[in-house]
Amino acid sequence: MSNLGSLLLCSFSLFVAAGAFKAPSLPLREPLVPVRRGETAPNQALFFDMPLDHFGNATGMYKNRYWINDTYYKPGGPIFLFDSGEQDAEPLLPYYLQEYHGLSATMRLAKRYNGVAILWEHRYYGDSLPFPANENTTAEQWQFLTTDQALEDVVYFAKRFSLPSAGPGPFDNASGPSSEVRNNPLHPSNTPWIWLGGSYPGVRGALLRVRNPETIFAVWASSAPVHAQIDMAAYYKAAERSLKRNCSADWVAVTRFVDATLANGTATQAVDLKVKLLRAREDGVTREQAANTSDVDAAEILMDPLDFYQYYGFKDSVLPFCNVVETQNFTALPTETGLAASFGIDVALNAFLAGIKQVNYAAIPGTEPARGRAFSWMWQYCSEYGFYERGDPNDPLSIETSFRSLELYQEQCNMAFPQGLPSAPAVEHVNKYGGWNMTPSNVLFTNGEFDPWRTMGLASIESNSPQRTPSVAIPACNVAPTFPSFFGLTHDNMVHVSDLRVLLTPDANHTEFKTVGFYSPISQEPFYAGLGLFQLALDDWLPCFSAAKLGVSTSHRVEGTSFKELTMAL
Repeated sequence: MSNLGSLLLCSFSLFVAAGAFKAPSLPLREPLVPVRRGETAPNQALFFDMPLDHFGNATGMYKNRYWINDTYYKPGGPIFLFDSGEQDAEPLLPYYLQEYHGLSATMRLAKRYNGVAILWEHRYYGDSLPFPANENTTAEQWQFLTTDQALEDVVYFAKRFSLPSAGPGPFDNASGPSSEVRNNPLHPSNTPWIWLGGSYPGVRGALLRVRNPETIFAVWASSAPVHAQIDMAAYYKAAERSLKRNCSADWVAVTRFVDATLANGTATQAVDLKVKLLRAREDGVTREQAANTSDVDAAEILMDPLDFYQYYGFKDSVLPFCNVVETQNFTALPTETGLAASFGIDVALNAFLAGIKQVNYAAIPGTEPARGRAFSWMWQYCSEYGFYERGDPNDPLSIETSFRSLELYQEQCNMAFPQGLPSAPAVEHVNKYGGWNMTPSNVLFTNGEFDPWRTMGLASIESNSPQRTPSVAIPACNVAPTFPSFFGLTHDNMVHVSDLRVLLTPDANHTEFKTVGFYSPISQEPFYAGLGLFQLALDDWLPCFSAAKLGVSTSHRVEGTSFKELTMAL
């Protein structure tokens, strides 16, 4: 889900010329700064012939893109696959496979365990296109973009992947069902394949460990919303929990006032309010322009300060706004209960709009998802995932306008894809693997305390979730944790995917709220905490894989025997 919250709105803006979800919800962004030639080692993309349809009668192949880094590989080492998910994978290459300006978990693990690192691109994204992904893509072409087709891509690839530079592995003489296994030391039956992914790629890793444990041996799933749900009003609850008391109270009060006025006020009152809202973004808006602006487009201006929350959190992206609001642009001392409670809703509204104008979120550059990516991900959430981030009018603490409704989200999906969609997202296609209740073995789940996507993950604290408890106690190899516990770690005060890499040298791609891939750059500590825990787990789990291949009982192995020592035993 990359920046899923923003991407959902961006997707809508691609299709709707007027009405809901226009572009101002997601400000126009500047592109990423490319890494200059010579700053990283050359690494050419590779392409794998992938079947279009793994399950039906459709024929045809397409080229699926990936990259490898075998710098640290020694025969017998594992495969570490980093999944790029719902985006063009190429911009991730320098940061995740070449450790440009920092460290990545994928490469640290490859170095520690003498493994091969792979960056994998998802079908229908980047250059891994069975068909062009745009407004002209037909329902017959979109039908092959499903969760299970994309998962099976990895299984198919893993069983056929070979590394030309690799020498004979320790299991090259292993007996197996076919020469495919016997002659390939990197086959998942011979070498452990270990998955790393954050957000939607984290979901994919967890699903694969449930679905294909014989292919994917272990997984680090960061910020993975494994429970698909149509109604995701909970998305902004995480942000509300991180707010200071006074700012939260005013945000709720102003949102309710705006919703009520636009829904139930007179036409004059509604236009007057829309003029104020629109002028918080841009001077010179006329009454005619305001009158032609939809209620949802006007009301969601109140959510501008949350545009960058998912990766930058409260302190970096929202606190500056709250400080302007609660001090009335630094002209007064803040109150404990907020402006609305102390001085009335008019004062709170004026301060809120002054805060939006002062901070000017609409002018902040960032990264815009490629147009094709927006179409592809929109098809995925409209068809299988849902995640409709609606406003909940029944939630007394909601900071999201209730004009963002389930009906409006579904209407936009149907407008974008007039044919081929189910009547509602088929979330059962995802949740059949367990959803909130999954208990896969050999999986580490990490989350940020205030990550909006934690609400759909195993660490969810929402009232309709099982409210499971993470434990840092490493489970035995191939043994599922006892429900409701799960093997995991929640990073204090963090947001979305804060731990799969660490930026050590600041650069232009991580300023002004930009980021690359799935990464919250606000703290370095989560990377080291998550990596350390996963390494401890792999130290326990990898000998289990090797012992099974060698016919050795793990209960009789010498304590402290390493994966490398076991794989070289023959």
